[in-house]
Amino acid sequence: MRETKKVEEMLEKYADMVYRIALNRCGNIENAEDIFQEVFIKYAEKKPHFNNEEHEKAWFIRVTINLSKNIKQAIWNKKVVALEEAFCFEKEEENEVFSFVLELPTNYRTVIYLLYYEGYKVREIATFMKKSEGTIKTWLFRAREILRKKLEGGFEDESRKL
Repeated sequence: MRETKKVEEMLEKYADMVYRIALNRCGNIENAEDIFQEVFIKYAEKKPHFNNEEHEKAWFIRVTINLSKNIKQAIWNKKVVALEEAFCFEKEEENEVFSFVLELPTNYRTVIYLLYYEGYKVREIATFMKKSEGTIKTWLFRAREILRKKLEGGFEDESRKL
């Protein structure tokens, strides 16, 4: 009974983040839902011990990224056409920016999401993705360049740059 309560607590705490990262990584609702379920099943089965809240959150991010990789590499998934999930933002410009973010390659999309939407630092993202900080910085630079080119002249206020 106590374990069920702990799983429910983690589900409530990390559900939104796990789902958004999964959707961001795989690009379609069905796979994101599968990954979401699998993350919390792994949590319930493994019952990991965490040193602190950051360690706990990092575990959920890492497992989500790993499961997303597995699904993307699955042979049956090679022919799936990605569906765009509409996120609701207050400003139309934010919807436009997010739609361009969804068009980025998976790794670029993930680092942009973790940096700007989840608020992680480059060092933390490098740890989650098991890449060097230099690689993460390169991906961020390239992603920003792609977004800058797509958004050039797209905002009324030109002082707002990525």
